[in-house]
Amino acid sequence: MKVLSVHASRDRGFPRLRVEAVKLVPGYGIAGDRKAGKREQRAVLLLGQATYEHLESLGFDLPYGALGENMVLDLDPHLLRPGTKLRVGEALLEVSLYCTPCKTLKERYGSNFPQKLGRRRGMLARVLEGGTVQAGDAVQIL
Repeated sequence: MKVLSVHASRDRGFPRLRVEAVKLVPGYGIAGDRKAGKREQRAVLLLGQATYEHLESLGFDLPYGALGENMVLDLDPHLLRPGTKLRVGEALLEVSLYCTPCKTLKERYGSNFPQKLGRRRGMLARVLEGGTVQAGDAVQIL
């Protein structure tokens, strides 16, 4: 399993910009990302490639980052329970909770977008051990 893309943005809204790499900081999140340092259990948003495939099947042609995620993985994070630990690149993450669709998605993609997205918005995680993560890095479920 691996990381397909990484995203961060200092600015509010979507999409989050694709970046070469991100630096994760324990108890803080992604250095330079607008959400960093706000709520530890919501530090990193993980999304599976399957979410984009689902949306494409419904006629949405969205680039990675369009849903505000920090990482797109080639595994479905919705299959992971809160408390599951993941080694992602150099960092250690702990899945904390399900991410519900926000009003920005509704405003950007239409009032029925949250229903079409369903429970595929991603999983939020906290950073237990810091390090750099980039596309192509391995993902291990511990």
